[in-house]
Amino acid sequence: MKFITLAVVLMMLSSVFAGQLLTRGEDLKKYLQGAKDGTFIVLFYDREAPQLRTEDARNQIRTKILKDHPSFNYYEVDIQEAEYSNIVDDMVKLDREEVRHSPTILVTSEGRGYWAHGDTAVDDIVYHLPKYSIDMIRESREKV
Repeated sequence: MKFITLAVVLMMLSSVFAGQLLTRGEDLKKYLQGAKDGTFIVLFYDREAPQLRTEDARNQIRTKILKDHPSFNYYEVDIQEAEYSNIVDDMVKLDREEVRHSPTILVTSEGRGYWAHGDTAVDDIVYHLPKYSIDMIRESREKV
């Protein structure tokens, strides 16, 4: 019984740290179009892709982005989920074949965004954050 309780608690904690799961693809679509203020980091992955690459991307996002910017909105999207098809195929126009091998990461604010794919995707996103993160743009304006 203790083992089952521990397993449930661990699963709940891992889902908290894995990112926010949306209940509807339309919510995320509106957010990405600028309906919700702030910077959005979205990890697009395929649940059948190599898990080590997906986990590595998650860990890099946590340590290289979210650690310094905890107010950023972070979401994960499994490209196999039908309710996200319009985002994956029409809005972001991701190459599903690429995502089957490695996650793609998007940074967006106010309807503008930049996405990167591959082993250096997180570093590429970090490099482009000052241009695509409305939070960082506002911070730089306040310093002037």
